[in-house]
Amino acid sequence: MPPVTDHTRLTGRSFAGFAATMLLVEFMVVGMGAVDLLMIAPLGMVHVAALGLGDLLAVALFSFFAGLVHALSGRLAVAEGAGETVRRLPVLAVAGAALLAVFQVVGLIAAPLVAPALTAAGQDPLLVPAVADHLGVRLGGLALALTASVTGVALRVCGAKGTATAVLAVGFVANLALDHAFLYTGLAVWFSSPEAAVAWATVGAQAVMLPVGALALYRLLVRRGERPVRPCAREVGRELRTLVPTACGIGGRHVNDYMGAVLPVLFIGTLGAEAVAATAVATRVYTLYCRLPQSCFEAAFVFYGYARGGPDARWTVRTLTRYAGAVTAVSGVAAVAAAPWLVAAFSGGGVDPEPARWLFLAYMAGLPAYFFDQLRARFLSVHRRGGVLVATSLLTYAVTVPLAWCAVFVWGSAFGAIAGRAVGYALSALCLGRALDRQWASTG
Repeated sequence: MPPVTDHTRLTGRSFAGFAATMLLVEFMVVGMGAVDLLMIAPLGMVHVAALGLGDLLAVALFSFFAGLVHALSGRLAVAEGAGETVRRLPVLAVAGAALLAVFQVVGLIAAPLVAPALTAAGQDPLLVPAVADHLGVRLGGLALALTASVTGVALRVCGAKGTATAVLAVGFVANLALDHAFLYTGLAVWFSSPEAAVAWATVGAQAVMLPVGALALYRLLVRRGERPVRPCAREVGRELRTLVPTACGIGGRHVNDYMGAVLPVLFIGTLGAEAVAATAVATRVYTLYCRLPQSCFEAAFVFYGYARGGPDARWTVRTLTRYAGAVTAVSGVAAVAAAPWLVAAFSGGGVDPEPARWLFLAYMAGLPAYFFDQLRARFLSVHRRGGVLVATSLLTYAVTVPLAWCAVFVWGSAFGAIAGRAVGYALSALCLGRALDRQWASTG
């Protein structure tokens, strides 16, 4: 039996503590994007639109590359639960760096293609250069962004949740300060556009977080009496061979999930400005609400990784499902009850809150299926089942998108386009449940 330390032992208190940390992290990450938008807003609506589009595309691109972060964090959680962090961490670091180098080359190749792709897609010519500036910088800093993210995850997995949050807070402050300096001081002349300046501020904040986080992680390991050793080349090679399909599979699932959310909204855009405005409000409220279940999913992901070092996988899954389910159910009921006030708060005076409220309820109708789909996907990520994850996410295109198309273009229903997502989630959850059962059967 591997040693169990306080932060790897699954209790209601430890789960709640990790989930609360992840909730704070989620809001701080969202807050960084909000700060960027607020800082550029005084420069005019064209810049707001360009930054909004640039961030939207950046999320889509980085959602694939973030598969590496999830793949590494799952393996590190398994090592931490088994008491093998000091041996496994150097292997994971070298294997991750090798794949990260490939991703960075892909990012550098993709950066010059952004402007031609946007032009071919018929985007506003006024926006194209600024969006290309923003994405070019972000893609150029891909390796830095992912490494900083992995470092923060490693701190949380190794029990230093407060330190990881403090490092992110340092990045938040740095991002705010650099936004101001790069946009509103003499430094602004260094950048080709305000959008490029904001992107460099993001990269600068990550450049601050990375060494601070790496030093904190090193000091944590030293305090625990664990000094990383030189990894074996053969072990790194074995790790890399399994890391590539896992990271790409998880990343592919992220992209498909993202497209499954975006495409129905694009279809609804054909129903007119009122439908678009109502959908935007409902989506914003639902996205903010989802930070709660998402924080629980991330906590479940890490604690299941800890348990992979022992024989109690099924008990752990049942316990994690109860904990995460209780938070999701209670918060979901509260969100539905508060829907009129939540929607009104984001509607302002120019959006009819009634259709927005119904669209928010359409999102919430799929919450049970969404819960089991996301939770089981996290468990299978720990088992390195990247192929299963990306395959089930293809149901987005086989089920969710066609249903949304029919709802909009046949029935003229924005509600149906959003509610139809539940069917895809339900089918995916069933497939993932069967895959998880087979995984347990094969491993005893």
